[in-house]
Amino acid sequence: MTGNLFPARLRESHQDKRQNTNFRRNGKLQACEPCRKGKLRCDHMVPTCGRCAKRNKPDRCVYHPAPLTKAPNLHDTTSDAGSPRVNSFSTAYNSPTDRGTIRDAFYPDPKGVKHAGRFEPVLSLDGFSASPELYQKASGDELYKRLPIDYSRVDSLGLDSGASFMNQSAVLAENELSIGIQPPNDDTSTMANVSQSHIERGVVVLTILKDLPAIEKYIDKWFSFAGGIVVIEPMVKTFLEGLASTWHKTLESQKPADLRLMSERIWENTLKPMSRFLNKRTTPREFCANVTGAFLRWEVVGILVTLVSLVAQSLKDGDPIFCSHDDAPIDRAALALKMHNASELCVQFCDEFGVLNDPYLWLLYENSIAYCSMRSKGSYESSKKNANLATALLDCNLHQEIKVDDRTPFFMAELRKRLFICAYDNDKYMASFSGRPPKLTRHYCLLQIPLDLTDTQTMSDGLELEEAIQTLDEEGWNQQGNVQRSTFARLSATNALLTEEILELSLGNLPQDEIVRRATDVEMRTNNHWQELPGFLRIDADDPWSIRRSPLESLFLAFIRLNHLDHHFMLQRTLSKKTTAGTSDLLSVCNDIFQFVVLMVDQKDHFRDFQIDFVQILAKHGIPTAAVLAVELLRQEQYPDSVSATTFPLHRSDTIQSLSVFVACLGAIKPDASGYQSCDRGRRFLRKILDMILGPGPAAARSLQTLNGGIDNDPMFGAAPLQSGSDGDLVQWLDGMDWDQDSWINFS
Repeated sequence: MTGNLFPARLRESHQDKRQNTNFRRNGKLQACEPCRKGKLRCDHMVPTCGRCAKRNKPDRCVYHPAPLTKAPNLHDTTSDAGSPRVNSFSTAYNSPTDRGTIRDAFYPDPKGVKHAGRFEPVLSLDGFSASPELYQKASGDELYKRLPIDYSRVDSLGLDSGASFMNQSAVLAENELSIGIQPPNDDTSTMANVSQSHIERGVVVLTILKDLPAIEKYIDKWFSFAGGIVVIEPMVKTFLEGLASTWHKTLESQKPADLRLMSERIWENTLKPMSRFLNKRTTPREFCANVTGAFLRWEVVGILVTLVSLVAQSLKDGDPIFCSHDDAPIDRAALALKMHNASELCVQFCDEFGVLNDPYLWLLYENSIAYCSMRSKGSYESSKKNANLATALLDCNLHQEIKVDDRTPFFMAELRKRLFICAYDNDKYMASFSGRPPKLTRHYCLLQIPLDLTDTQTMSDGLELEEAIQTLDEEGWNQQGNVQRSTFARLSATNALLTEEILELSLGNLPQDEIVRRATDVEMRTNNHWQELPGFLRIDADDPWSIRRSPLESLFLAFIRLNHLDHHFMLQRTLSKKTTAGTSDLLSVCNDIFQFVVLMVDQKDHFRDFQIDFVQILAKHGIPTAAVLAVELLRQEQYPDSVSATTFPLHRSDTIQSLSVFVACLGAIKPDASGYQSCDRGRRFLRKILDMILGPGPAAARSLQTLNGGIDNDPMFGAAPLQSGSDGDLVQWLDGMDWDQDSWINFS
């Protein structure tokens, strides 16, 4: 009864109104622009507040997310009403100045980057992501109008799990057709859910593609020395050609109306499932043509900007690619950060609409590399990023058998195998680095080895592909002696499985006799694997940095050798920590690793284009083994009578010289380099021990004096180091080390 007393002319508008839920920084609700500027009390209702409704000015009632932000005066969409539109949207763009807010958050202040040493300014992206109002248009009520999205219907790889009968809807899927019910349609369009704020965020990403020739230059440089990771060069070249031929005028002019039209088209393409054109007969060229040019997708845009971020992180300041005769040098760190932020936005675009396909997985993998290269390797943020990648791979069932079928052409099956192996190997590396269980385990994953084909051969088809496969040996290795990306990926599978078994010993709760038995078995298989490798994959000790090989091949061979030795290092650390085994074998493998790292230090100019990789080798392989040797050398100086036939003897002069060279190299790492903190801590530690050994007076007396005063209060010097059954707290120190960086090379 009471409801009928409410005036009918006001009833509809009253039901449509709701309170604006956006808050200002001071915790108060946002006011509309007329009320804010007039310093009047606003009732915070949307789409029109009560005061603006009384004044009959609903069109001016706008809730601006950042009212004090200044931005260029871009044209409103209404001025382009006559231009052709790809799709129409129910919500109009109300405030051009919103674009300025997004752009200011997207482009970091170069002064803030400040030669971003570990790229710490990238943390500003977290603030950018944590501000939902930056992504919403000015009216603020768009969230209430958006329909829920069924993520499972936007896109998928169409792969069936080997245990699909355990799926929650398995019984339904098995019997729906028999009773006349059609399964859900995967082609359901979600374009109606794309809001104007999504279009504007896409425009922000497109603005950084204005200088397309520069983008192409950076990507050419990347493939010239790095060879790519998962996304291969022929495919990226096709992406760039399609982008340039279709959109170069739009990107060069940067007209807001054209960019919005381009953003709409990309959104429309992104939300169309790839099952429309991906099948067994799809050629690589046909696939690429369907994701670039007029069919450009956000996954492809994200891949391109991610590659630019990676090349900017890998090269040194002052590289010719960042310099020109006419302009000031490009800030490498700022470039890497800006491109990475664009990559993050492209990942968010796909995540918000549940896009799950092969290009998205490639983007997610490359993006995780760039992300983790800007943060501490063992950080919580890096762990979350890699967990997202693992979840996506499992959801696409790449942990099950990957084969050529009606939906999967040969080249796609090979790329999926390579991707999963690279991610699996990286997962084990992260687990061993942080001392935590891996997210992908061999008990549920089937690792399939890709063929050792070149990128060009992988992208071929027909007779050309058949001839390429015929050139491989019976085990799938190339017979030309080339060390390429697919070669390294093939080795990563065995390397990851061995690492996982060692992690089970070190992180598990097994009895000592079981640990010793299984460690012996793993060590034997590690040695057998090394001996069975083709000769061209074992580095030549007499000529390790042969001029006949490219720097990339030399780096691959170095990592192959270091990964093999690292298995022994992890095993011996586990045995010395969990059993009563002696330290002689640990010292022996530490000496082998450290001497190899010193060889790389002597040839560091050979790896000038791999700065992240080089510093990672120093931090990951050099510092721990150097610390073990330095502590043992100090112990032998303090207790010369304890050196016996069962003790690993260290050559005093050679060890001191090698440690001195290594300390000097650590001191040359600049504060703005990735991994600087780890290198600086290791340098101070090793230098202190060298001072104790080489300073005036007997080493024993100096050691006693240092023990009384403490070495930076380090507890590891409170006991005789490396005694049998004890690491002298060295393991605790090593576990506490913050190994800042990992390398893109070790992600594959």
